[in-house]
Amino acid sequence: MPQYYATKLEPAMATLVGWLILFVPVSIGALNPSAEVCAAIAAVLSLSLVLLRPSFFCQSIPRYMKIAMGLFTLYFGLGVASYFINPPADNSLNSIGTTLHFLLFVPMLLVLNRYPPKATLVWSAIVLGASISGLHALYYNSRGSVNPILFGDISVYLAFASLVSLPYMKRFKLGVALSLAGFVLGLMAAFFSLARGSWVAIVPLMLVVIYYLQKNMVSKKHLILPMAMMSVLVIGAGIAGWDKIQPRVNVAVSEFESYFEGEVYRTSVGYRLETYKGALLTLKENPVFGVGVGNRAIYFDDLESRGLLRDLDYILNAHNQVFEDGIDKGLLGIASYLALMIYLLLHFAKSDGQSDARHSNSLDLAGVLLVVGFVIFGLTNITFTHGTFNTFFVCMVMLLMTGGRPKFS
Repeated sequence: MPQYYATKLEPAMATLVGWLILFVPVSIGALNPSAEVCAAIAAVLSLSLVLLRPSFFCQSIPRYMKIAMGLFTLYFGLGVASYFINPPADNSLNSIGTTLHFLLFVPMLLVLNRYPPKATLVWSAIVLGASISGLHALYYNSRGSVNPILFGDISVYLAFASLVSLPYMKRFKLGVALSLAGFVLGLMAAFFSLARGSWVAIVPLMLVVIYYLQKNMVSKKHLILPMAMMSVLVIGAGIAGWDKIQPRVNVAVSEFESYFEGEVYRTSVGYRLETYKGALLTLKENPVFGVGVGNRAIYFDDLESRGLLRDLDYILNAHNQVFEDGIDKGLLGIASYLALMIYLLLHFAKSDGQSDARHSNSLDLAGVLLVVGFVIFGLTNITFTHGTFNTFFVCMVMLLMTGGRPKFS
């Protein structure tokens, strides 16, 4: 009986899963926690569908999806393994739970693979999400409805994803205007967030777009106009938000100089630099398995007692994803992180060079921007150790992998 009802309800449930996942980029910056609630509902529905309908396992699953599923599961599994290899801390299970998204990625991707969303819907969700975040920041003079650093990082990605939607959106009336509006408003949201890490990502993301443009243009002379337009828009958004940018830049420079000049380290930049030193010491002494998820603070206290590190009780994480994985899971953790990111980057970059209808939508270029952006964000902040970031990342990977593909039959 359950399987009978699952068969009848499968298309409706799968469609609902798709809409719920599409709502994540729309709402995660300005309307959260609605995005995380929708993602959680989508995960439950997907798991129910897959368990009640064995045919989901029999469908044709592309090899690249299988590899991605395996790498996401491996990353989560190493966190679970560290719980048993090292003595667990009070918050170990909570920390491991933030990567549960990576395990739930599997049933959700199985559903989207069978019922892929239209490319128009994916691009619309991206442009709308960037625009809503920018309007929210401007109207309320706010730093978003999530952690300001996350808001800034997500907004700057959505801005550049909106920009590369132009080749697809230009087929619609006002499509070009909407894409450019998403780009500018997304940048404004990033500037209003005061998240300096998101500003650092602007240059690498611009370079990715420029590389894509020159690769696909017959004459390099034609590159001048789009480059100039993109630069003008970035500079214009920067000028509009300069009163937000200048003080933060000046503070960062001052804090960096103070750290290396003497004992002043209790600043945003100083804490990060001291934490990086602690991460390297931890990795040196525990290279293979790390000290276990949730044990960073305990081990840093030990380093402090030995005079190797200054007091970092205020710090809640390593402020760097590679170091965070190294502390928690050692070189194995770092390898799992790099394997996942490098594979996704190679997949999207390779697919972007193909010429069929799906790839002309530039969804794969948005995938390259997603991976590059998260790598840059991870230099000064944790990415895969934060539930909101994980929600956004896995949902975007699924949408960009499946968007615009033919429906499975």
